[in-house]
Amino acid sequence: MASLASDFLNYLSQIPDGPKDPENLVVLPKHWNRLSNLKFFWNQREPCSQCGWNGNPEELLRVSIPEEGRRVVFPRADKLHCVCCKIIDRLIQKQHNVDMDRWTMSLWINQDKPCLRMEDSLFEEDDIEWNFFVLGPKGKSLSGIPRGFLVSGDTSSDIAYEWAQRQLSICDRFHPRCKPRGVPFLPTRLISIAGGNDEVKLIDNFDVPPGGRYVALSHCWGKKMPACITTRENILDQKRNIPWDSLPKSFQESIVFTRRLGVGYIWIDSICIIQQEPEDWADWLREAPLMFYVYQNAFLTLGASHAEDSSKGLFSSLEPGRQLQLGTIRHGDETFQLYAQQSFADTTNLFLYHRSEPLFKRAWTFQERIVSPRILYFTKDELIWECYSTTTCECGFHGHGRYNPTSLKIQHISNVLNDTSALSDGLDPIKYLTHLPFTRTREKKGVQSVELEKTWRRLVQFYSDLQLTNETDRLLAIGAIAEQTQILRQSQTYLAGIWSASLALDLLWVSRRTAGNQRQPSESYIAPTWSWASAPGPVDYSWTSPTKSNVEVLKASCKYYNDNQFGKAKEGRLVLRGQAVTCTLFKSLQDSSPSYRIGHPDLTTDVEVSVDRDPFPGTDGVITVSLLRIADTCDFPTPINMILKKDRPRPKETLHVRVGLVLPPGTRIQDQEDRRKYKEWFDGCSESRTYTVI
Repeated sequence: MASLASDFLNYLSQIPDGPKDPENLVVLPKHWNRLSNLKFFWNQREPCSQCGWNGNPEELLRVSIPEEGRRVVFPRADKLHCVCCKIIDRLIQKQHNVDMDRWTMSLWINQDKPCLRMEDSLFEEDDIEWNFFVLGPKGKSLSGIPRGFLVSGDTSSDIAYEWAQRQLSICDRFHPRCKPRGVPFLPTRLISIAGGNDEVKLIDNFDVPPGGRYVALSHCWGKKMPACITTRENILDQKRNIPWDSLPKSFQESIVFTRRLGVGYIWIDSICIIQQEPEDWADWLREAPLMFYVYQNAFLTLGASHAEDSSKGLFSSLEPGRQLQLGTIRHGDETFQLYAQQSFADTTNLFLYHRSEPLFKRAWTFQERIVSPRILYFTKDELIWECYSTTTCECGFHGHGRYNPTSLKIQHISNVLNDTSALSDGLDPIKYLTHLPFTRTREKKGVQSVELEKTWRRLVQFYSDLQLTNETDRLLAIGAIAEQTQILRQSQTYLAGIWSASLALDLLWVSRRTAGNQRQPSESYIAPTWSWASAPGPVDYSWTSPTKSNVEVLKASCKYYNDNQFGKAKEGRLVLRGQAVTCTLFKSLQDSSPSYRIGHPDLTTDVEVSVDRDPFPGTDGVITVSLLRIADTCDFPTPINMILKKDRPRPKETLHVRVGLVLPPGTRIQDQEDRRKYKEWFDGCSESRTYTVI
């Protein structure tokens, strides 16, 4: 009986016999779109011996969890009756240079869509994912083979431009949160591009007519300084004419695209801000704090994502063979075009930033991405759109939705837009401040405040791992995001990367030192030691929840250059009162890797010690330190302590610097005894003390 059922299901699901069809034609069974209704019977069918497909259209070319060792074995037959095998065969035939003795294939699933993974047996990281889709008559569909999207293949093409214009139109019509509000702002200088290539010039903002729009460029400087930069010596020449030949490829192509949009002005940092001022950075220090307004008020920001410097260009072409037309699928009287497309890098995915393009690795461009209401990324494969409301791309896989994590940009702006306190009359009256549109929410203010604090720490954690040419810009390059955040944290003080209302928990960062990221501390002052900005390299907040503050902040202050709290810091102080214990910090070298531990006569359990920077470079060492309780864990309550050591002697005052953080034993049930011992030790040995930390 089972054999009869299997034979019957084979008959229903296989390519029908008939005259020899062209190789590029896949003929589907007559009742293909109804076969999924038999899903309770497909487990009785013998799977295909080559590809393992069970005949159910809903499971064509896809498995949710690949079986260990399960691979598609594909000796090609003269006549293929299996629909799955036929499609795989078409993909193989289209790849002329693939050595099938070297590559293995396995079925996979990508966002609930059919996918084939090809793995290189020689190079493990050279895996390729092929996504399958069809294009066909409007309103018609095929069971198991979704409709999809072709990418333009050339981001300078008319097709790519029309796609970008469509996203702009959708955003303008349906995204109220992305529209500018408040008093219009113009940067100090803009580049006028409305005429021909011989009429490009630098102009002051008062020469721009009312209602003038501009596009901003976000790009990587790289190691090549363009010839067209503005200096004090050539600024008058720049205002007369900027020679087209002096503009690098990225600038030229950005101007070309901006003209197509019908916009007459563009802002490019190296031209609109005076450069090369070794003796005084007056213009830079004046313009850098305005980055929030420059990008937030741009009609559109163009992101030169794939270009490592401005000579590489804005536009790109898709590598040949990454998007293939496999042939035609015929179902009854209807025909569909079958395509396979390699998976493109999800460059806006905050969890994959380490695999992304040059623009997404730079710290300065991070705030440009976050603050810009609308940004169009020109990646090496396709165009990607990201605004305050959504993310989408040409291929359709990287959009805002159920299969992708919410972008950090949208997380941040959603907190800003949903805060009701920002509707008060206390908004900054600065004439050029753009008021973001705010919407009311029924969420409890306490819950919203916690989420706001967490989002800031996520931003810091992500930002801290990005690259800076000058480490002294560490606070300046996140200043625009901080200034945007200040709109809804108006009653709070921004303190060198940390907020006064959440100060204790914001202090619970740990320095994440990895073998591939050993940044050395800057010799120049960047931030007070209690700020994450003082740490060389990435910091981590991922372990800090749930915790509760357990320290009293008596005073918190910072001083800044030009009195700009979102710019470079000169100094900072915290006066903290809490429970503290005097201990010893030991360092030992094990296989050239430093290991740190806390020593005290009564401490009987091990704790994790995270050091911000090595207090004994290259050697073993011992110093006396204080452990100051900053917070407690909520689960199995245990102290979280900041490690402090005395700074160099000062007249009439004793100052301390942060060295690191002591984390309590793990949160597993079996760690409860260690946590209890550690808490009892700290409670029994600590006393109330006051520290001034710089």
